[in-house]
Order: sequence, then C-alpha cells, then structure tokens
Amino acid sequence: MSDVYQRSFGAFGRPLAVVAAALAPVSFLGPRLVFGLRLATSVSLALYITYYLELQNSFWAATTAAIVCQPNLGASLQKGRYRAIGTIIGGLVMVALLAVFPQQRNSLLFCLALWCGLCGFAVVMLRNFASYAAALAGITAVIIFADTLADPGTAFFLAVIRVGEICIGIASAGFVMVLTDFGAARQLLARTLRQTAGQVASGFIATLAQSGETPELVSARRGVTRNLGTLHTQIDAAIGESSYLRSRAGNLQIMMEALVGALVGWRNAGAHLALRGGCPALIRAQLLPLLERIDLAQLDRAPRQLRQTVEEVRAQLRALPIADSASCIVIEAARDVVSGLAGLIDGILLLRDRRSPRLKPPRNPFVIADALPALLNGLRVFAAVLAMSAFWVVSAWPNGAFAIVFAAVATLVFGAFGDQARAGAKDYALGAALMAVLGGVLYFGVLPSLSTFPALIALIVLLFVPLGMLQAGSWHSVVFLAMSIASLPLLGVGNPITYDAVSYFNLALSIVSGTVIGTLFFVVMPTIPPPQRARRLLALSLRDFRRLASKGSADFSRWNKLLARRAEALPPQATPEEAGALMALLALGQAVIHLRALLPDEPAAGLLAHALASLAEGRTAKAKDSLQKLAEVAGAGAAAPGAAPAAPLVQARAAVEVIIDAIDLHTELLTSRVDTRALFLSSFS
Repeated sequence: MSDVYQRSFGAFGRPLAVVAAALAPVSFLGPRLVFGLRLATSVSLALYITYYLELQNSFWAATTAAIVCQPNLGASLQKGRYRAIGTIIGGLVMVALLAVFPQQRNSLLFCLALWCGLCGFAVVMLRNFASYAAALAGITAVIIFADTLADPGTAFFLAVIRVGEICIGIASAGFVMVLTDFGAARQLLARTLRQTAGQVASGFIATLAQSGETPELVSARRGVTRNLGTLHTQIDAAIGESSYLRSRAGNLQIMMEALVGALVGWRNAGAHLALRGGCPALIRAQLLPLLERIDLAQLDRAPRQLRQTVEEVRAQLRALPIADSASCIVIEAARDVVSGLAGLIDGILLLRDRRSPRLKPPRNPFVIADALPALLNGLRVFAAVLAMSAFWVVSAWPNGAFAIVFAAVATLVFGAFGDQARAGAKDYALGAALMAVLGGVLYFGVLPSLSTFPALIALIVLLFVPLGMLQAGSWHSVVFLAMSIASLPLLGVGNPITYDAVSYFNLALSIVSGTVIGTLFFVVMPTIPPPQRARRLLALSLRDFRRLASKGSADFSRWNKLLARRAEALPPQATPEEAGALMALLALGQAVIHLRALLPDEPAAGLLAHALASLAEGRTAKAKDSLQKLAEVAGAGAAAPGAAPAAPLVQARAAVEVIIDAIDLHTELLTSRVDTRALFLSSFS
C-alpha cells in the first residue's frame, strides 16, 4: 500500500517539480504581479465610488489612488495621510490667494510661484512622507489655480471638491492595501533591526578581540551609520501600518538614540585601542566573555530570554571597576553597545507582539543638516513655475495653466531625490511623453467603443496591471510611474467621458511641455554633486564643533541629533574617511560637553577653557598640550587618597583621551579652515 502510494505520489509530484523548475526563472514576477493587481484594483475602486457619487472629474480620485498605492501597507497609509494634509493646506492657501488677488493676475502668479518655492524648500527640509506633504501643498494650489481660471468665484467650492476626490482616492488605495497586505513593513523593519544588531555586536567584539580596528571594521561601522536613514524610512512605514506602533513611537525613537550611542562608543574604543592599546587582560578576562553571552540567534527561539540576558550583561558591565582612563573608555563603550543592542532587541519584540510598555519619547530638537540644498530646490521650483507662468501669459496658450501644473509637479516631486533628481525628472518626462502616445491610441481607438462601466474597468485593469508590474521593478521605474499618473488625466476619464481631439492634443502638449520645462530646470540649476555635499556636511559640522568649543554651554541632545542627522545625510558616494570624520566630530562634541559638566572648578576648568579655545582656533598642538596637562590634573585628583576608582575625575580623563585620540587621527580636519563663501561657490563648480 505504501509502495503504491509513493509511486502514485511520485508520478504526480514529478510534473509539479518540472513545472516549479520551469517557473523558477520568472518567480520574481510574483510580487510585481501582486502590486499591479493592487494598483488596478485601487484605481477601479476609486472610479466606481466617484461614478456612484456622480462626480464630474473622476480621474482626480483615480489618479490619487495610483499615486498613493505603494508596495507595502504602511507606506501607502503614511503617504495617503500626508497627501491629505498637504492637499488641505494647498487648497486653503490657494483659496486665500484668490481672495487677496481676485483681479491682479500678475501678483497672483508671483505669489503662487513663491508658495511653490516655499513648498520646494520644505520638500528637502522635511523627511520621508512629510516631504511628500510639502510637495502636495504646492501641487494642489497650482491645480486649483488651473481649475478656477474660468470662474475664480468658485475657488472654495472647487477646492472642497478636489479635496473630497483626493480623499476618495486615498481611502480606496488604503482599503485595498488593508485587505491584501499583512504586515510587510513590520517584517522588513524587523529584518533590518536584526541585521543591524548582528553588525554592531560582531563588529564591536572583533574590535576588542583585535585591540583595534581594521579597514573592514571601519567600513562595517560606516555601513551601519549610512543605514540610519533607511531605518528612519522603514520606521515611518511600520508606524503607518499599525496604530499600536504609532502609540509607541517613543520606544522606536529611544532605540535610534541608543543605536547612535553604540556607534559612538564603538568608534571611541576602536580609535583608542588602535592608538594606545591597553587593558588586554580586562578585555580577555571580562569583557569578551560577557559580550559573547549575547547570542542573537536566540531571537528566533527565545527572544524574551535573550532580552533578560542582555539586561544581566548590562548590569555586570555597570558593576565592573574602572581603574584608569583606558578601561573607562572601553567599559563605557561596551555599556553603550549593549544598550544599543538592548534597544534593537526591544524594537524587534515591539514589532512581534503587543506586550511592550509605552515609553515617553525623548526630546527631539529641530535641526538642519544643510540648508543649501533646500534653498536651491526652493529657488528652482520658484523659477520653473514663474517661467512657465510668464510663457503662458505672453503666448496666451489656452492650456498653459495645466503646463504650469506639471512644471510644478516635476520640480516638487523630484526635489528630494538628491543627485538622482535629474535622472528621475528625465524619466518622468519620458514617461509622460510615452503616455501621450499610448493615451492617444486608447482615447481615439478604444474608449469610444466602450459603452458600459465594466468595459471601462476592464480597460483600466489591462492598462494598470502591466504598468504596476513595471513600476515595481528596478528598470526605470519612474517612467512607468509617470505613465500611471498621466494616463487618467489624458484619457479624461470623467462622468460622462467626452471626446474632443483638440482638447486631447492641447492637454497632452501641456503635460509633456510642462514636465520637460520642469526637467530642464534641473539642468539649468543642478543639484549639489555628492562629493561637494559630503564636504559641506563635514565643514558645517567642523564649524559647529568650533562654536561648541568656544561657547560656555551646549545642548547634548541637540548636538547628538544634529550630527546624527548629518551622518544620515551623507551621500552613498562619501568615502569611509568622511564618514569616520563626521563620527569623530560627534564624539568630540560629546566629550567636550561631558568635560564641562565634570570639571566646573579651577584649576581644571581654566586648563579646559584654554584647550578648547585653542581647538576652536584650529591650533591642535597647543590644544593637545593643554589637554595633556588637564589629564595630569585629573589623574592626580583620581589617585588622591579616598578617591573612588570610578570618580568623575577618571571619567574626565577618559573624555580628555577621546579628544586627544581624535586630534591624532584627524589633525588635518581639525586644523583646516572653514571658508563658507568658498564652500558655497564650490558647491556649483
């Protein structure tokens, strides 16, 4: 019986294996097909609702659904939420402008261009999906302007209608994603957190075992630093997916701060061991055995037990005696790394179950990594909208207002793409042109033969499923995104659909020309090249460190936030040396702030002030001499009768050693001159 069953099953299973092997080369199409079906379903649902409500311009809701639809639920909901916020703000601003300038066309156009420029500035200043809200605030204002040219008195009514249509599109895409997505953003974030924890743990243990850092370890730490920006994006998407995570956003912020602290501690220990060596017995006998107890493989088997082990290791590290500055640096680094690992494990547990306590979010000061890219993008958007408006006024082009809309879209949407902005805008223009051709075929050859709503939906599905599959790929995905966005306005899918050849060609010309003009402004006013961006971030950080050294007080949380933000803003083309220099400045600032708190009295305070003044002036030799005298004073105080081994003076001497290590490793950086004018001009050379 068993033999017969096995023979039958084998005979049946062999064809399945053959089919599976044949389909293996195209298995990557599965997720793309799912996204294409989601996209088509979202657009179809938005069209159905607007047809049911008998709204005239159904394509705005459907276009919104196409824009909001993203590969995972969290990104879709976050993008939809911020799109709604940006739409409402843009609508209110445009209604106000029309009320202030009802008959002054030139003043209205100038103020509209100025508003779009402000939105372009905010696009770069804000992060992730909040940046998209800023872009939509400008785009919505231009759309309402174009719609109300015939009758400005209906501006408020049209603004309400547009906001309603856009909210229908957002709701449609969100509803489809809720039904078809099951926590992809949380799963992706959990994988990233686990990978980051493994990199930090293995890298720090290797640093201690080798009593220093190799280029590979430095590169690994730099990779984790570069991953901070990706982590923020994934956290935003996961928060958008779950109200539970939204209520515990403070937990995730604390996790990110602990991760930055772990990277700084890892850097301090690696630099000190590489330059000075020291405490090998402490590392071999106590630190390495403690750290090796943290087995991250337990995240799959017993995550709560692993978290308890980490807490025990952290308690034992706190209890270790600190004999000198070298042991202080290494032990403090181990504590910071273990705290960072604890935060990452807490983040993974938070994503897996609902038993994590709600933590108060840390203070989150507003910081600006570099204002120049934002100013440049704002100026670019302002100039593009103003130039297109001037051309419309001079030429008296009937559809020129819609060209203004798409000039604003091209410059606003791609302003936050950095050095990829020009390529993205070029692909977007190409996609709009291709859709104008394909749309003409559909508009004149297919749509007139469709007389029922199901037939229209069938056409939408046949169009959007392939576009969605191509959009979800890696080959010029922006081209197909542009085709998805431009398709419905071009086809004029409304209630009812009207057919007018002149109107179609005018609209197609306005969409393509506006997009091309917007793209040209990325050529006329290019983004700052990545090497110059990296140099600017370093120079600005050095300038801020010198201000910190020369001032009497500083905000520890703001300094950490500012330098962490600049580390995230480093372009992928930045060298490991540039990333290391930025982390060194972060560690320097922390050490200076700690020293000021630990040494408020003379004579140490006077020596510290003299050393920091020399450091602020770029005189590293004098600063190092003063710091060595300060270390002697702190060492003498720590060795005095009755002084505890972990006294503040020992911690102060360790902070002094961190600064001296940074001077030895980054003398060229700390002695360089920051010429803001030359730096500004070199950004465009």
